[in-house]
Amino acid sequence: MTSIFTELETVSVSIPTDRIGEGGAVTSFKDELVVITHEGRIFLVNEAGYKETEILAPDNGFEAYKKASLSDKFKDLTHVFDWFRYNDILYYSENENDYLVLSYTEWIAENECYGTTISRIKLPANTNSLLDIKIKPTDWDVVYRTQPCLKLKSKYRAIEGHMAGGRIAIRSGHKMVLGNGDYHWDGVYAPKSYAQATDNDYGKVLEIDLDLGTSKHLSIGNRNMQGVVVDDSGQIWITEHGVRGGDELNLIELDQNYGWPNETLGTAYNHNPWPMSSSYGRHEKYTAPIYAWIPSIAVSGITQINNFHPAWDGDLLVSSLIAKKIVRIRIKDKRVLFAEPIDTGERIRYVHQHSNGKIVLWTDSKKIQFISPINNKDIQSQLENFCKTQKLNDIQQNKFLSYANKCMECHEFNNYNHEKAPGLGAIFDREIATTDYKNYSKGLRSKNGKWTKENLEAYLRDPQSFAPGTFMPNQGIEDSEVLKSIIAFLEKICI
Repeated sequence: MTSIFTELETVSVSIPTDRIGEGGAVTSFKDELVVITHEGRIFLVNEAGYKETEILAPDNGFEAYKKASLSDKFKDLTHVFDWFRYNDILYYSENENDYLVLSYTEWIAENECYGTTISRIKLPANTNSLLDIKIKPTDWDVVYRTQPCLKLKSKYRAIEGHMAGGRIAIRSGHKMVLGNGDYHWDGVYAPKSYAQATDNDYGKVLEIDLDLGTSKHLSIGNRNMQGVVVDDSGQIWITEHGVRGGDELNLIELDQNYGWPNETLGTAYNHNPWPMSSSYGRHEKYTAPIYAWIPSIAVSGITQINNFHPAWDGDLLVSSLIAKKIVRIRIKDKRVLFAEPIDTGERIRYVHQHSNGKIVLWTDSKKIQFISPINNKDIQSQLENFCKTQKLNDIQQNKFLSYANKCMECHEFNNYNHEKAPGLGAIFDREIATTDYKNYSKGLRSKNGKWTKENLEAYLRDPQSFAPGTFMPNQGIEDSEVLKSIIAFLEKICI
C-alpha cells in the first residue's frame, strides 16, 4: 500500500464471526483497540491477535425479528437478516467517568417495529482493561430511540439495515452526533419518504444529549451516513452513501437541508434518472456536498488523521467498499484541495485512528488492518554512499546518479509497489514479467527465464533488442562500468 508521501506497512488480524453479514465498528479504549462485529461480539485486537471480551451487547431483538418473520402476518415479506446489525461503538470519557456507547438497529417485538437505538454503559471506576470487566446485555441503559418506530415494509425489503447509517461521534462532553439513515424510506423503495419531513428522525443528522436522552436535528435531507467525524475545529463531516453515482462528503451545518431524496448527483440503479429528483445530475436547489464521487466508490467510514505522518496531519481519511480504497482528503477553506485514493485490495467498512497513532481498517472480510508509515530509507543517500564504494571517477559517478534517478521517475526500489511500473526490489532471480504490474508489454511477457546479471545488463543496454516492443526507453547507458555499478546496486541494496 502506498501514498504519494509515504509507503504504508500493513498488518492484518482476522476476527471470527458467528453469522453471515457485514457491519460493525471500531473504537479505542485508552491503549486498547475495541472491535464490535455486525452481530455484536466485542473483541480487543492488537497486531499479535485478538481476545474476546465478556462485554455482551444489549439485545437488539434479532432473534425476535427472525421469529416474527415466520409468522402469518409477515412471512410473505422479503426479509434480509445479513444487514440487521450493530452499527457503531464509541468510547468517551467525561468528568473522570468512562463510557461505552453503542448504536444499533433494534426490533421492538411488542410493537412490531424497528429503528435506531443508542445505548450506553458507565464502566467501573479505574478500569484499565476491558478484559477485566463483565457486562450483561441488561446492564446497558437505553439513551435514545429514533422516532417513529418504523413498520416493516411490504415494498422491497422489510428492514433495510444497510440503510441505517447509525454512525456516531462525540461532539463535546456528553453531546453526541448520530447520522441516522432513512432505511430506504425514500418514496421509491418505500411508499413514504422521511428525509424531508421534520416530524421524524430518519434521513437526519442528530445531536443527542447522552445524559438527558434528548435530541435535536442538525440537518435534514440526508440518505445513508456511513461515517461521522467531528474535526479539530468542531466541524461535523459525514460520508453519505448515495444512489448510483451520488456518494457525498458533506459538511454539516445547523438547519441545512442536503436535498435527499429531492436532489442527488446520482441516478437510479437501473441507470434512469432518480424519479424523486427535481433536477438531473445537478445539486443546485439544496445544500450541495463539499465533494462527490462519480462514479460511486461505495463510501463508508471517515476519520481525521493526526500524528501519523507530517504530510497527512489534519487530513480526513475516507474508506470505501466497492472501490477497495481509502481516500486521503485535504480540506482548505471548506473545499477539497485534493483527494488521494490509496488502493487496499479490501472492502473497507470502517476507518479509525487508534490511540497509538496507527490507522485501523475494518474490512468486510472480517479483518482488522493496522497501517503504519514506513520509515523509508533515504534512497538518494544510499545511492551517493554506494557510489563511493565503486571504482568510478567523478564523471561516472554523476552518470550513475543520473541514471538511477531516471529509474525512480517510474520505478520504486522496493518489492511491493508495482502500480506505475514494476518495483525493482528483490529483482534478482525473479521470473521476468511476474510482478503485480498490469501493463507488461508483449515483448517482456514472451521472455522466459529470470532476471540475472546477464539479462539485466542486456536489457538496460538495449531494451528493444532484449524485448521488442517493450515500453522501457533506452537510457543510453554506454559506459560498462556505470552499468555494472547500477546492477550491483540493484543486487546489494534494493531488497
